[in-house]
Amino acid sequence: MHELSLVAELVEACRQRAGGAPVSLVRVRCATTIPEAALRESFRLLAADGPLAAAVLEVERLDVPPACPCGSTATPADTDVVGHLVVCPACGAVSAHAATTGLELLEVG
Repeated sequence: MHELSLVAELVEACRQRAGGAPVSLVRVRCATTIPEAALRESFRLLAADGPLAAAVLEVERLDVPPACPCGSTATPADTDVVGHLVVCPACGAVSAHAATTGLELLEVG
């Protein structure tokens, strides 16, 4: 699961920034290519112990439109993305999605 490895890196970065102090908020920017439910569940599991246990994960979505032959720039929903494949919300064509890590740590507080 790609999301789990991304969130593991995120949790480690948060722990380093916090320096052992309790954290109440973690704010990230996340590409629409990463299912938000998987991101939140991974964070809940990996942050359950230590200074991040009570942290609220605030997610700002970053639209990453698919490169579809139909020319649509519509942003796919979480359910339109499976791994590296995306279903165009305009025409239904399936194509490979542009590779992006898509997870940026914005704030630890």
